[in-house]
Amino acid sequence: MSSIDYSAPQSPSVMTTVLYGLPRNSSPTITPYRSLARVVQPTVEPVSLLEAKAHCRVDTEADDAYIQGLISTAREYVEEIHDVTLITSTWETRYYCFPLWELVLPRLPMLDAPITVTYRDQEGNLQSITSTAGQFQVDRYTVPGRILPLYANYWPPVRGDENSVIVRWQAGYGASGDSVPRLHRNQILLLVGHWYVNREAVGVGNYGAIPMTFDTLRAAADWGAYR
Repeated sequence: MSSIDYSAPQSPSVMTTVLYGLPRNSSPTITPYRSLARVVQPTVEPVSLLEAKAHCRVDTEADDAYIQGLISTAREYVEEIHDVTLITSTWETRYYCFPLWELVLPRLPMLDAPITVTYRDQEGNLQSITSTAGQFQVDRYTVPGRILPLYANYWPPVRGDENSVIVRWQAGYGASGDSVPRLHRNQILLLVGHWYVNREAVGVGNYGAIPMTFDTLRAAADWGAYR
């Protein structure tokens, strides 16, 4: 296989037909996604309304809707700061073109579910390849998961215009709250309890600041994602 000088400018046709051989470490500069969207939302929350009310020591129904909203907000916050997916969801990323090597898929953990890659070929037609058909490699053992071309093969040539490559996959710890690690569930409960009592902004030195316990759990649950 002939070598290519990657430091020199390459034509689009050369850049999209590089054979996959030796692995190369991923970084945000190699596989930056243009967008990230959750296209199928979770059907439940990691923490139930009853659990949250018990934590807040609330025994009336007057604030049920408010507390339920706090649960969803806390879950989204925990997912964002840890770059994780707590309950089974479907994600979609978009790219201008395929990278030379692997595509890193954020919002771990990747589920053992079909992955679909839709791309716009050089004639402008939409094409799809899937993990189910074995048209690319899937590495679910790395954190986060990633997809790669088949060995001694390459990603399909694409037109290279806006959002020419779309990847859709599933992530999450499971379809129920019980499948979510206790570290994350307790983080949500602490946030809900804090926000329920303190409904306005508070200063760091004031009574009502987020408890140190939350920061401790956050540090324990962090997997060291790059940004």
